[in-house]
Amino acid sequence: MKFGDFLSVVHPEYVYLRLKPNNSIRNQQTHKIARAIGALYKNVVENVKMEEHRLIRMFGRDFVLGTKYTYTLPAKTSYYIYMERKRVEFYFVVPRQYLAYIREKLSDVWSGLTVDEVDTLPQFSDRATKYQLSYEKEDGLSLAADRRSNDLLTSNLNAVELLEDGDKLGIFYNFVPVSQVSWRHVYRATITKVNRRLPVDRDKFGVGYTFKMALAFLDLVFREVGEVLSGSVRKTESGANVLESLIERLNGARQISESTAKKANSTVIDTQIVVMAESPDAVRQRNAARSLAQSFDTITDDNRLAFKPYRRTFTFTDRDIRAERNKVGDQEAQNFITLAGREMLERYNFIERIETHETEVPEDLREGALCIGENTYRGTVQPAYLSSDREFQNLTLVLIGPTRAGKSTLIANLCRDAINIGECAIIFDYVGQCELSREVAATLPPDRVLNIDCNDYRTMQGLGYNEVVGKSADPFEAYDNAKKQTTQLLTLVNSINADETRLTAKMQRYLVSAALITFISGGNIRSVFDCLQDHETRAELISAIPPSQTENLRKYTRWLAELDEYDKKGNVTGTKDTYVVGIIDRLNQLEQNAYVEKMLDKDTRGNIDLVTEMQRNQIICIRMPSDMFSTDSERDVYTTYWSTKIWLALQMRSKRFSGDRAKFTKVNLVVDELYQVAHTEQFMRSKLSQYAKFGLKPIISAHYLNQIRHIRDELRSANASYMLISGCDKKNYEELKSELYPYTEEDLLRLPRFHSLNLVKNKDGYARFITKLPPPIN
Repeated sequence: MKFGDFLSVVHPEYVYLRLKPNNSIRNQQTHKIARAIGALYKNVVENVKMEEHRLIRMFGRDFVLGTKYTYTLPAKTSYYIYMERKRVEFYFVVPRQYLAYIREKLSDVWSGLTVDEVDTLPQFSDRATKYQLSYEKEDGLSLAADRRSNDLLTSNLNAVELLEDGDKLGIFYNFVPVSQVSWRHVYRATITKVNRRLPVDRDKFGVGYTFKMALAFLDLVFREVGEVLSGSVRKTESGANVLESLIERLNGARQISESTAKKANSTVIDTQIVVMAESPDAVRQRNAARSLAQSFDTITDDNRLAFKPYRRTFTFTDRDIRAERNKVGDQEAQNFITLAGREMLERYNFIERIETHETEVPEDLREGALCIGENTYRGTVQPAYLSSDREFQNLTLVLIGPTRAGKSTLIANLCRDAINIGECAIIFDYVGQCELSREVAATLPPDRVLNIDCNDYRTMQGLGYNEVVGKSADPFEAYDNAKKQTTQLLTLVNSINADETRLTAKMQRYLVSAALITFISGGNIRSVFDCLQDHETRAELISAIPPSQTENLRKYTRWLAELDEYDKKGNVTGTKDTYVVGIIDRLNQLEQNAYVEKMLDKDTRGNIDLVTEMQRNQIICIRMPSDMFSTDSERDVYTTYWSTKIWLALQMRSKRFSGDRAKFTKVNLVVDELYQVAHTEQFMRSKLSQYAKFGLKPIISAHYLNQIRHIRDELRSANASYMLISGCDKKNYEELKSELYPYTEEDLLRLPRFHSLNLVKNKDGYARFITKLPPPIN
């Protein structure tokens, strides 16, 4: 058997990790990373693994005899900072077998850190100037180790300001885990020398070290002489004091620093440090390298890092780069393992960073139908969806963002997604020339689009609630249907309300009476108003009441009789207009709009049946161009009418399927810029908590939350989800501050273009995360 068949050597495989900082980075716990690297040490025996074996029976017992072993070479970990004039990057070189372990430690120390695996690291050519840094004194003495300080990285990055185009700098920290067994002995030996005033220089062969040793020897002689010659003690002490003072100046004080004292119990790592500089200009290259090497003076304490030329070459995966080794404690290594935090990122705004806090999308929102974009969490991209949970899928979605922020594109994507899974979408479009609904419709096949063009006289709908049929074989059902239509009409009439007052109770009574009698008889909304104004129409409608409804409508016919005006002979000659003047005033306002006036005159029998249409897999575009209306109040009345019509259609659909929600086609109702129609907003507020039960999901957009002031508070109690799109005002964050924690106002303000900060209802409550919005549909 060949030796290679018995024992094979495995070389560690290394992974390059690029670290992207963010504003929340703190470097106060990076000693934990150094400690974790130190814990990777394994002795020779631990690196040997039995791969194959066989059983041998001897002396009546079974023994396992290895037939093939592998020996894994010891691994290292490195930290690399690369700098150009407008570029600073941070990398880790990690053994693949410890990748998960190191990633976990990085995430633990730097919360919100993004780690990307890359294929290569920025390189330097052989002509680069390189310096290695090593302790000036023995390993037992420490550099400054203040966890609160970022002085070294700040000093390192100062060198960037000296660079020009084509220049580049690098700092390579090579951490080699070592045994800790002999460390305490080495440390105590150094401290003993300090206490005895002996030199602790790292270089034991230099002239300076020899001179210090000679002085130490003389000091020892003086002391011995002082003890023997007691008669000349005073003189000897005087000479010794001068010598002690000189020795302390050369060797340092006898009192060690707190950093050195703590190093006794530190985990130590053999650390090799090389700084590199390269430039088209040789003088600038040398000066940049020296400046970077001298920046390490900022962490001088009992020990200091001195630099000397490094003329070798190395690769980033070499375990030993053949530079001098320093036994660095984990507290000292904290100086080296640092990332740029808020202040440095603001100063060097070209450093690639994660602008906002990152959180992961919950598992239940990583799959679904309505996609709201892609989330990036620590370098991993994952899709994000609205909840598809049966109880949550119909809850309201609120889109908040300024003009041209991407709301229309997002709505188009949501509608397309809804159509793709067999749902229905209704776009309530009254803004501009209905560009939103046209953009969305253009992304879908023509057979999946139903356009209701309210400004087209040829296809104009009659004003009325044709989804409810007044006549029915069942008297009570007919009565109930008439009641439903009456309720919606009352809502509509009350919205025609310039002075913000409702009809008096008496006028409401007359309107309800006229509506019930008209709808029971199969009349339309125009007939309701005619019933209130014309005594002959009133008489005709009352006489047309089916016998089965006489008892149900008795009190209403009696109330309507109060409107009749009699002559001296007791004949009905007219109507007491003063009793219904408020209703007639509202009718006059309604008829000021030519489109509404024509709709009043038109029969509803040719109307589209929303109950049937919303059960189909299509998008329904209700288009009401702004040039249809002379005033905002006209538009508000018109949109309120359609709101009541949709609500009534939902009720009738539920009745048709006996409340079986499984048979409902989900309806996504899109209302853009709801704040423009106050009464419609108030109507939606009154129904918001009920929409979900009837299979409708409202999708409401606005520029900021305060715009939808009527419905804002109701949204919270209705478990609404929110998407705050990049560019929206910081006041929106204040509205949802407690719910959006741990995200801050700054996270919202720093959102990249076409990104959103989301608060989405899910099975665990609310999820908070950032997404890049879906791209426009081709």
